[in-house]
Amino acid sequence: MTRQRLAQFTLLLILLLAAALRLVGLNNLSPPGIEHDEVANWLIDRSILAGEHAIYFTRAYGHEAGFHYLQAGFVALLGDNVLALRLPAVFAGLLLVAVSYVLTRRLFGRREALISAAILAILFWPTFYSRLALRAITLPVLSGLSAYFWWTAWERGGEQSPRHPVTLSFLFAGLFAGLSFHTYMAARAVPIFYGLWTVYLAVFHWRELRARWRDVALFWLIYALVAVPLALYLLSHPGAEFRIGEVDAPLRALLAGDVRPVLQNAWLILRGFLFEGDPLWRQNVAARPFFNPFLALLFYAGLAKLIWRWRTPKYGFVLLWLAVSMTPSLVTADAPSSIRMINALPLLAIPVVQLMPRFGEFSTEKRRFSTQLAYIWLGVGVVTQFMGTAVSIFHTWPNNEEVQFVWQAALADIGGYVDTHEELETAVIAAWSPDTMDVPSMQLLTRREDIALSYFDPRQGTLILPQVVDGTYHLFRPTILELDPFWEAWLVAQGSTVQQQKNFVHYAIPAGLAVQPEYKMDTLFGGQFRLLGYDLVRDGEELVLTSYWRVEKRPSSPASVFVHVLDGAGAMLTNDAWWDAVDPQGLWYSHWQSGDLILQRHILPSQTNAVQLRIGIFDPYTCDPGPCQNLHTEAGAEFLLIPLED
Repeated sequence: MTRQRLAQFTLLLILLLAAALRLVGLNNLSPPGIEHDEVANWLIDRSILAGEHAIYFTRAYGHEAGFHYLQAGFVALLGDNVLALRLPAVFAGLLLVAVSYVLTRRLFGRREALISAAILAILFWPTFYSRLALRAITLPVLSGLSAYFWWTAWERGGEQSPRHPVTLSFLFAGLFAGLSFHTYMAARAVPIFYGLWTVYLAVFHWRELRARWRDVALFWLIYALVAVPLALYLLSHPGAEFRIGEVDAPLRALLAGDVRPVLQNAWLILRGFLFEGDPLWRQNVAARPFFNPFLALLFYAGLAKLIWRWRTPKYGFVLLWLAVSMTPSLVTADAPSSIRMINALPLLAIPVVQLMPRFGEFSTEKRRFSTQLAYIWLGVGVVTQFMGTAVSIFHTWPNNEEVQFVWQAALADIGGYVDTHEELETAVIAAWSPDTMDVPSMQLLTRREDIALSYFDPRQGTLILPQVVDGTYHLFRPTILELDPFWEAWLVAQGSTVQQQKNFVHYAIPAGLAVQPEYKMDTLFGGQFRLLGYDLVRDGEELVLTSYWRVEKRPSSPASVFVHVLDGAGAMLTNDAWWDAVDPQGLWYSHWQSGDLILQRHILPSQTNAVQLRIGIFDPYTCDPGPCQNLHTEAGAEFLLIPLED
């Protein structure tokens, strides 16, 4: 087998290994569910498929549009599911390994390129971001392609040829650099890099730059044409990237003359490759170093070599690339942030690989031994790095409690249960964000479209019972999210069967349970919600009102219950702000089904001059700037009055 064939075969094995690490268990094993950011991406994708187009989407803290159009294409082809959302990142991650190979080969040679690709294939950092339905992983792919085409043109010394036109290579370098601007906010560092790189060439390699100045000017022109539309949008909408304002404290300190936060971040970034990496479980096995000790020591030694040879263009290029790629984390919080430094990945392994000696160049037996020792050290580093990545990806990270919470593992398990129990036609799910993310999360986590699901937040004193189809009410809640103690005891007293699963609790509630309010009513609000009655208990300094409702018509917009404590003259005994005056129950009904029963406990202060309560339903979206708009009863009233009896 020739060297070329052997290299091709080795690269194929590397890509297959990378694919295994990125594809195995992608659907709800690791990650163990789906995160809100991934769900937000899907909602933007759906808006694109519905005809909404933009160069920048302001939702979900602001998103560049590039990745979303790619992801929307996968959703259109494969449907609304977790796999369709994550496959674009998987393919980008595999392409990144290939880009690292061709770029490193262009700079240093085939042997170095294979080592670089192998390290990038098995490193936790790129593997992790290749498994998420997030846009960041596309940045190093496009910027890496830009770097490859730059060096393809630069190494030809300005000499055109029919097979390899230099001008075309610079054009592609500018195109991919410009496209990278449309991927992720850390791409703002790419023009900084190319600007500093141009200055570096002008100062230290002026003769070579002058020979290529027209092509370099073409690079900048194409870069600007592709990137400027988004840049102009962001400049004209300064509030679009408000997420930056939440994490840029070190930058603000630097601008104010205090360099200590930036210097501290620089130290954290530098030591992150061996000692303590990204501190957030959202982005890493918290504090896990980016390299294991074997590769980290090679990385630091190789970095020293880059610094020593910085006047040589290819060494200066790599050194400057790595330094500028760290800048987004350098000037923001939570350093070292792997996601903000993600543009380092195409060249991340070069400090390691360019340090390795070549076989076949042994001048002495001692030289032969040191070369063999170096490759044994590298081999041990790669193998242990692969094992560490596999354990972290498939065991340590997905089983962490914070990861289980953020990636909604309980909802994923509930979705799996619902999928395998086709007899369920209706169910209620207790979760943390019924007003925003629970509904789309479950749409992605379950394959069924024929089941009617309702959602509520049990922390608000709420209990919902769905329509009865098979003679039983079915309610699910995450294990770590408890029901209101009153309703938990009530369900047990009603003879409910409670089954504890790994991450959730399933209540099978008999259909014949006693939902009998002490004071019966029959009042319809807005043609949608019928007040069936209430219970009222004075408990020391508190009034406990339990209201019973039924959904008559599925609402088209959110609504909230309000309860006011009034004196004899009808004056409110609390202040006029609805969020203080209203019993603080953020009840969102927009996803509830016709026939759902809503049982709500209201805890109110008991005051000596209180004589009645005022209860009704309002639209919270009308309260800013206000006044809040109430739903009317069939008689035209905006509320009902409930007397307080001793």
